[in-house]
Amino acid sequence: MHLQYMNKKIFIPVFLLIIIISGFTQAKPPVKKVYGYKQASIPGILPNYSEENDIQPSGKKKPKQNFNYWFYLEFPKTEKITITGLWISSIRHDIKADTISDLPVRKIVFTGMEKNDTTIMVPVTKNKIILIYPSGESRIDDSKYALNLARQNELVVRYTWKNKIYYSTMKKLKELDPDVRQ
Repeated sequence: MHLQYMNKKIFIPVFLLIIIISGFTQAKPPVKKVYGYKQASIPGILPNYSEENDIQPSGKKKPKQNFNYWFYLEFPKTEKITITGLWISSIRHDIKADTISDLPVRKIVFTGMEKNDTTIMVPVTKNKIILIYPSGESRIDDSKYALNLARQNELVVRYTWKNKIYYSTMKKLKELDPDVRQ
């Protein structure tokens, strides 16, 4: 009887230690940070549109606002991820991606004034940075989970890492001032 009590006394702390250690060793998704930007694209001279219904006197509708997008993912250099999905404002897009090695990433905003604005889009880091950008709308159907995330966030990026699917999101993209070109 004394031996059984000793086994239980040793077993419980060892069992708890194993549970605690396994909690610390569970894999965390590798993406450390998502940087997301959009910039309104200003077309040339637009004709006059009626305030009430966005229609020209000739009957043409006012074009919708277009944006340029830049999305950067930061993750450890030792990890390899594959981008498999991109949703912007609930719309699925095809993807292009490039590795960025020249940091920090700066964006010069042409203000039309004597001095232009510069925004640091990605600071200097020891981690790997990839640029993801849309290359047209996609017609692929998606899971309900992905669609639900896309409804709740302005940006959703899906990626695989170690054969598992992960999502990174941004509620709201940082909006840059439009470029003013003369």
